[in-house]
Amino acid sequence: MRRYSILLVIALFVCSSAYGWGRREHAAVAKIAEDHLTPKAKEMLHKYMHRRSLVYYSCYADDYQPLYIDLGWQPSNYRRMAMFPHTYCVDENCKPPHYIRKGDEYVKNCLYFIETWAKELKDNHKKMNDSVRLTHLALIVHAVGDMHCPVHIRFPGDTSLGVYKVQYGKKAMDFHRLWDAGLVGGVNPWSYTDLARVIDTASDEEVAEWCRGDVYDWGEDAARTAIPLRQYKPNEVIDPSKFKRDNLETVELLLRKAGYRLAKVLNDIFE
Repeated sequence: MRRYSILLVIALFVCSSAYGWGRREHAAVAKIAEDHLTPKAKEMLHKYMHRRSLVYYSCYADDYQPLYIDLGWQPSNYRRMAMFPHTYCVDENCKPPHYIRKGDEYVKNCLYFIETWAKELKDNHKKMNDSVRLTHLALIVHAVGDMHCPVHIRFPGDTSLGVYKVQYGKKAMDFHRLWDAGLVGGVNPWSYTDLARVIDTASDEEVAEWCRGDVYDWGEDAARTAIPLRQYKPNEVIDPSKFKRDNLETVELLLRKAGYRLAKVLNDIFE
């Protein structure tokens, strides 16, 4: 465990680009979730995550991939992006599959793995190896955020994940990287705690409604919400002011839902 802890500390200080939301957005999702944990879930997570906040591990999946290999993640075609199931597919009705298809094990159904990791933790968290348990929890924290990011959803006819160039104002840039840079941060210079505080505004009734169903229902909801944010095509000229004005409210909604749903997953594990 000491080896993993040292490597993790090093990794958390490495400057790297997040694959979807930026660091602030992932941290805000974790902070919202933390503020909605049950006392029992908070106690168990405090113990299992070495008395550290969920926020501490919110970008763990982007920062430190070698641990996945240690735990058996060995895709035949090694690529950094392939090391973690961070996207999912939907059909023409925005419904995701409830399984992994052959060849999809590493990239195309993070919903399946969120469900799998959560079940394994619920059934066996007291008996798990410390490193495996911590990794399961850290990956769930990150993956629930990722599943709500518009460029992490593979739509029929558009499985690009936004990996193409657009003209954003005066700058040519990768559309996916707009999300890495953090749309919210481009509007307001907030910290993650500021962001979490200002978007954690849902009523108890809204939270309960958004957390109904399972992770596949949430995936469908996120996909339907994300459709307008995927209207931008390769080489399109995007006006930054209009882009922010048109999409900021939807982005905040997706981040808000991600936080509440992450809390739901974690609370259910330790109920």
